[in-house]
Amino acid sequence: MRRLFALLAVLALVAAACGDDDAATTTTADDGDAVVMSPAEVVFEEQTSDGTTIVVDTITLPSPGFIAVHGNADGSPGPVIGHSQLLDAGTQSNVAVTLDQPLESSDLVFPMAHIDVNGNGEYEFFPPDTTIDGPAMTADGEVAVTGARVEVQG
Repeated sequence: MRRLFALLAVLALVAAACGDDDAATTTTADDGDAVVMSPAEVVFEEQTSDGTTIVVDTITLPSPGFIAVHGNADGSPGPVIGHSQLLDAGTQSNVAVTLDQPLESSDLVFPMAHIDVNGNGEYEFFPPDTTIDGPAMTADGEVAVTGARVEVQG
């Protein structure tokens, strides 16, 4: 858990160090290609669910990527409990994400934008061992994540 937060903090510092808020931030893939990591945005509102899926209102990605849904860790993003299929760059609305670990009761969840850094179409962010598909960043250099309560109804 601490490694995840440390990684997110490092990514935020790198993005902030890049200077101009309007400039896109990039990272370098293993093949040497630059991958655009910002700007990204996630909009997610409080909703009612059966606990197996959530719907992200809108996601804007600068490059192809994913929505990773993090569980609640005392009001902050915790472990990943589900992720979307590969999404195209651009803005998409009403993106349903099936959770790998269904919510058993109402709680906060945190959808986070991730970029498919190596371009293989597979979600690969399982800290601390695998952190290839890193979090996307907002125009302000913050991790593109938001949280809202999901009311579980059976």
